[in-house]
Amino acid sequence: MAPREHNGTARALRQAGRPARRALRCALLPPAIVALALAQPGVILAQGSAGDGAGPPQLPLPEAPAAGQPASGPEVARLKEAFEQMNTENPVVARVNGQDIRWAEVVASANDLPQRYREQIESVFPALLDRLVDLRLLADAARDEGLDEDPGVRQRIAAYEDRVLSSALLERHLAEKVTTAALRERYDALVAARRGDREIRARHILLDSEEAAAAAITRLDGGEVFISLASELSQGSSAARGGDLGYFLPSRMAPAFAEAALALEPGQYSKAPVRTEFGWHVILLVDRRADDIPSFLDMQDKLREEATKVAVDRLLLALRDQASLEMFPEDAGAAAPAAPQ
Repeated sequence: MAPREHNGTARALRQAGRPARRALRCALLPPAIVALALAQPGVILAQGSAGDGAGPPQLPLPEAPAAGQPASGPEVARLKEAFEQMNTENPVVARVNGQDIRWAEVVASANDLPQRYREQIESVFPALLDRLVDLRLLADAARDEGLDEDPGVRQRIAAYEDRVLSSALLERHLAEKVTTAALRERYDALVAARRGDREIRARHILLDSEEAAAAAITRLDGGEVFISLASELSQGSSAARGGDLGYFLPSRMAPAFAEAALALEPGQYSKAPVRTEFGWHVILLVDRRADDIPSFLDMQDKLREEATKVAVDRLLLALRDQASLEMFPEDAGAAAPAAPQ
């Protein structure tokens, strides 16, 4: 679609929905510009927004277009059809005092809108374009009056510049550190840890000497039943249950016992006595719990959140270590990020 056709579509939309777009434009403006809108007739404040100490007045957004339906008939449909082409060509859609405003700049300005508006960008595009034109006009007027040299204004610009730069650095850093490959590596480590400590069920025969335990193993090798031998020989409290320990996490058992149990397959018993602080054991592995680990796709958002926090904390710690940093009072740095685990 040629720029001329697009401009015609946008002009038709502005004429069709001017009142609602005016409310949208005002609601999206910074508080200082909202104040200017309050002097205009027909503006309705959101409930409780004026005079209650809750901050600058805010204007309500208009009703969002119904999902999947064009907001203003065939003209919006025409703009929607041209959306992909405009994204590719990125044409100039307005020129303010000789400065171009391009399509991509207008689309990007919707990032601060609610999701329902971003999903139907073609229906609010004219209002967004009007918003950028108004902001450009106001900014030019401020420069003409020398406000860009005002110390207070420059201080506010510097503070905003810090926020923009820090956000840009974090975005680049996270793009490098929080990759799909990094999330997969984190997931695989989690799976390995969970599987290494998933619940198992075991029976054991607890005896007071290695010789007695070896003798029990010989009887098992001869075909005797483990449950019967445990009931007959075991000196532990589980003897009455045929040596049954139920399901347990290996990490909660004595290390030697856990290592021996994990080396077995269900139905196998230990071929050598296992010594712990409680005595000598003969162990039968009965069962392993089935894996209940969510899939990578199910855990991806949580993994990304965790990896993002770790990456940001490490970056901040590294920057603090490299910086010449003084805190007044001296304990003011107590809230510094904790070292990632």
